[in-house]
Formats: sequence, C-alpha cells, structure tokens
Amino acid sequence: MINIVCNIDDTYVDFCKLMLLGLFKNNPDEEFTVYVIETQVKESANKKIKELESTFRVDIVFCEVPYSFIENYPIKEQDHLSLAAYLRIFISDLLPQTVDKVLYLDCDLLIMDSIADLWNIDLEEFAVAAVEERPPFDVESPRTLGYPESYSYFNSGVMLINLKYWRKLQLSKACQEYISENFDKIELHDQDVLNALLYDKKKLLPIRWNLMDFFLFTKLDIQKRRLNDLCAAFEKPAIVHFTGRRKPWVHNCDSPFRKRYVQLAREYNCHVVPVVVSAHYYIRYYWYLFLRACKLKRKKVLTASDINQIITDPQKSLILLNNKTR
Repeated sequence: MINIVCNIDDTYVDFCKLMLLGLFKNNPDEEFTVYVIETQVKESANKKIKELESTFRVDIVFCEVPYSFIENYPIKEQDHLSLAAYLRIFISDLLPQTVDKVLYLDCDLLIMDSIADLWNIDLEEFAVAAVEERPPFDVESPRTLGYPESYSYFNSGVMLINLKYWRKLQLSKACQEYISENFDKIELHDQDVLNALLYDKKKLLPIRWNLMDFFLFTKLDIQKRRLNDLCAAFEKPAIVHFTGRRKPWVHNCDSPFRKRYVQLAREYNCHVVPVVVSAHYYIRYYWYLFLRACKLKRKKVLTASDINQIITDPQKSLILLNNKTR
C-alpha cells in the first residue's frame, strides 16, 4: 500500500484529479490510499476525486483544515499559488498515527513512470527526501532563512515524508512558530518553512523524481555533480513538475511536456486544458528534443547567445538548430 498526500482548495480540484489519473495509469499494479488535505472545497467538487475509487485500486480520504488556520499566513497578492500551499505543514497531525510514511505530490505534476522505486527508498534517518532546487535558491535561500549555506534547498512539490520523524519534531507546531517569528523572510511559502526546519534532516533525490521545467528553459548554470543526474532525468523522467505561473492548463504554457499533459486530459475526458496553444510551446518542445539528442552537452554545442536566440526568435532558431546538428 502506497500512501499519497495532496492538498487542494476549490480551484485545484480538477488538476488534482488529473495528477492522480497520471499516477494510477503509470502504477497499475499498486494499491493506494490518497489523503486529500483541503480547505474551502465544495462537496460536489470532492465527488470528482472520490469517483476515482470506482475505477482504480485506491481509497480516497478527505482531511478538512479550517481556512482560519492559514488565512493570515504570508502570501503575495500577485502570486500564482494560493494559501492552500500551506496545508501540507499539517500532514503529521491530520493523518492517522498508524501511517508512518507518505509521498506528498503537488497538483501541478505529470506522473510518467512507476513510483515504486521512489516509495521504497529508506527514510529511517531522514525527515524528508526531495529534489534539490535550482540556482539561485540553493545559495540565496539559506542566507535568507537563517541556516548554514553548506546545506542545499529542496523543492517541496514532491516529498517522501517520514511521518514518525515529523511527529517526533512536532513539525506542525514548529512550522507555525517559524511563520510567526519570520513572517517577513518567507518568499516561497511552506517550502521556505520546511527548508528552514529540515535543512539538515533531508535526503536528496535524483532529478527524475521532480523534473522541474526550469531545468529545460534556463541557461543551466548547474554543477558538474548534477549534470549526469539531469541527463538521466531527460532520458526517462518519472515526475514532471510545472513550476511557476505557466501551468499546462493555461494557453501560454510553453513546457515541452504540455503535449503529454493534454493527451492525458483527453484520454480521461478531463476538460482542464484550453484549445489555444502558445507558439512558444512548439519552440520549447523542439528545444527539449534537441537537448535530449545532445544529452545536454550544451557548452560544447550552444552558446548563451544561441540559447537566448532560440527562445526569442522562432524562425532563426530553426536555422540555428539545423546548423548545430549537422
């Protein structure tokens, strides 16, 4: 039995359902219990997720958190996230004491492979296992949040969680205290809080378990120690994470994995994806295919100027790619 946790408000119900559909499709032999931590969700919306029980080997359990628990937590008005992002700090309090281990999954994920190997990772000595964030977060965040710079910063969108450890730390209480005392320091919501408290209690995962789209689009000032890891993630991504504002359900999403997301939505008749597609999507998609073919050896193939040209000038980019691949 694999225990899954996700959190939603009323705006993320459909996206949560599609994420779970991708999970179940790629793990047909597994049995799941899914704990949905929610706030301000209508009963009719919950039924959309609950109906998955009739098709897959899954039990769905809803855990309600009063909105008053999170309404005063820091969040930017222009942010693409909602206050529901903070719900995961209550995981250890809300789930049954008999549940010692869970896999937390954001709703903006595309599951593309079995998660059995991820679930079977030994967490005995760690509070959490997650994928390291990109620069500059890995350097700037420790300074801002007040922990040693020698420790990295992880993304909280995919977390394998040792609940026994979280309960031992009384993590929900510690998170609330940290938010109260460091309100002005928090930029990335609960992710900042969890990093500040678990910086020396985490296990880093291979990138394929949380392939964030910045790995595809930036100039990749990435350490050599992570380059092979990134190559492996490109070859066989297990979980794709649509970070930032350009989600796969908005028309200006230019992730090369949007096509797979749209296919999944159509396969299960989920009406979450608009028909209009940004022209930049096609540029990003072929850019991704090109990177895979080159196995990310960009420094030998493309300059920073080349990369910017590919992103900003579609016509010239096709000529450039043809020339570079001859």
